[in-house]
Amino acid sequence: MSKFLFEFEMLEACPVCESRVMVPNGRISWLENDFWYVVCPGCGLKYMNPRPTTQSYRDFYRDYFWQQKIRNAGFREAGQTWQGKPQEWHNEEPWKPEDGRKIFMDKFRKVRVDAISGVLQKCINLGKDSLILEVGCGFPATLEALRDKYDAQVYAIEPSEDARQIIGEKNIELLGSYAEELRDLAAGDLRFDAIIFSHVLENATDPLQVIRWANSCLSANGVIYIQTPNLLVFDQMNPYHPFIFSRNSLRVLIEKAGLVYEPVSQPIDKMLTVICSKKRQSNWRINPDGK
Repeated sequence: MSKFLFEFEMLEACPVCESRVMVPNGRISWLENDFWYVVCPGCGLKYMNPRPTTQSYRDFYRDYFWQQKIRNAGFREAGQTWQGKPQEWHNEEPWKPEDGRKIFMDKFRKVRVDAISGVLQKCINLGKDSLILEVGCGFPATLEALRDKYDAQVYAIEPSEDARQIIGEKNIELLGSYAEELRDLAAGDLRFDAIIFSHVLENATDPLQVIRWANSCLSANGVIYIQTPNLLVFDQMNPYHPFIFSRNSLRVLIEKAGLVYEPVSQPIDKMLTVICSKKRQSNWRINPDGK
C-alpha cells in the first residue's frame, strides 16, 4: 500500500459529554503517522486527539480502506483484547482482490448476518414491507441476506469504491457514500424500520450528530442497531477508529440523540451491541443493565 498522509485537527472537548478534561491513554503508528488517544473521565469515551479531519477520513475510506484490507495489508496491534487469542495476519502473503472479497463476504455471513437478523426480528416486523438501511455496509452480505431471506427492501451507504462496485452488482440501492449524508436523507420522505451501524460508529468523526440524523430517518417504530468495540474488553486503538466506546459513553451519546438505549450484549462481551429506538421496545426481552 502506498503512503497516505492524513491531515489532523485538535479537539478541545469530549465529543460526547463536552468535558474538557483529557487523560492521555496510548498511541499507535501506521503509514508513517502517529495516532494519539485520550480518555474522558466524565463519560468514559476514549478518542483520538489530535484526529484526522473529516475530509482525510473520507478520502481514506473512499480510496484505501477496503482496497488495502482485501489485499491483506491491514492494521493489527497485539494486546488490545482482554483474554483474546492471537490473530493471524499474513501481510507478507497478499491476497488477490477477488480472494479478499470472498473472505470478507464469507466472514460477514458467518459473524454478522444471523446476529443482526436475530435482533431485528425481535424488534420489527422483518418482511417485505420493512425498509432496512446499513451505513458503512462494506461488502453487503448482511443486506443481501435480509433481502433474500426476508424479502426486505434494503439500502446502503458506503464510501469505498471497491465495495460500492460489489453493492451495485448485488442490485442493492446506494443512497450515499458517507454517514453524514443521513442529514440529507432526514430532509426527505424515506423512513426506515431499521438502520444498521455494524462496526461503523467508531469510524465516524461526529458520531453524536450521525445518530441524531439517523433518528430523524427512522419510522415511528423503527430501531437503530449498533455494534462497536467495548473499550474495557476490546481497546481497539486503530487508525480507522477515532472513537472507542465504553458502555456509559455509548449510553450518554444515544440518550443525547433523543433515543432509548437498550443493550443486547453483556458487559464482558468483546463488542457492545445496542438497540436504540424512539420508545422502549415492549417485545425486547432484556433489561437496561443487560442482564
